[in-house]
Amino acid sequence: MKFVDILYSKKDGVARVTINRPEVYNATRGRTTDEMVTALKDAADDDSIRVVVISGTGPNAFCSGRDQAQDRTTTSYTGTSEEGVDETVRSMSKPVIAMVDGFAIGSGNIMAYMCDFTVASTRSRFGQTGPRVGSPATGWGIGYLANVVGQKRAREVWMLTQQYTAQQAYDMGLVNSVVPHDQLEAEVERYCSLIKNNSPVILQLQKLTFNEIGEYTSGHRSPAEQFIPDYNTSAEAEERRLAFLERRPIDPSKNEPFAKRTEGDRPY
Repeated sequence: MKFVDILYSKKDGVARVTINRPEVYNATRGRTTDEMVTALKDAADDDSIRVVVISGTGPNAFCSGRDQAQDRTTTSYTGTSEEGVDETVRSMSKPVIAMVDGFAIGSGNIMAYMCDFTVASTRSRFGQTGPRVGSPATGWGIGYLANVVGQKRAREVWMLTQQYTAQQAYDMGLVNSVVPHDQLEAEVERYCSLIKNNSPVILQLQKLTFNEIGEYTSGHRSPAEQFIPDYNTSAEAEERRLAFLERRPIDPSKNEPFAKRTEGDRPY
């Protein structure tokens, strides 16, 4: 695959995957995520690679989420890869570092907390937008945040859709390290050096152990898949997407009714 939306390089045991869409604050479209999965799998299969670094081009954003200008009902938004970026990051045997400089919002924040380590500059900001913009994010990847920051904080992040400074993210356990932006590269290099000095197979087995502990509900159909499988074609989804793009208040009359559960459904 010829890469258009990302930059990919390998040097001295480190593979770097950089989202290269600065004109939209490194928002991802289907092509972006497809390319990222291809690069990540290449790094996973290369025995010379010890650690992977994911970042974004420019000073404004690591990743600002999915590109809402794309039609959510098509592969231009979702991509065609059978695996997603987050699943690929977690399944690969090498540690993955999110190098965050600027906004890590929506799926960008998920990507950051799904990585084994998150290193951020002081000008970074973190947060979720799904309930506000009509993105039906539910399921294991969302609930996993509770393993990272605890149930109360995870519900706050996802249900209130606020933004957090790098220091606030560090204080809640969302980030491993915060440094001035001109020291970010050096801090990531420090992490890479520490990782490369340790046993690759032991790190692999430790990552597997952490993943096993955190994957109790992995593989279950998400609540969105069970109760609102057609949400992306609903009037609410379109209204919230357009309101976000047009920077205007949302028309609450377009809201979908609460999902109805039947006897035998898993409790939520």
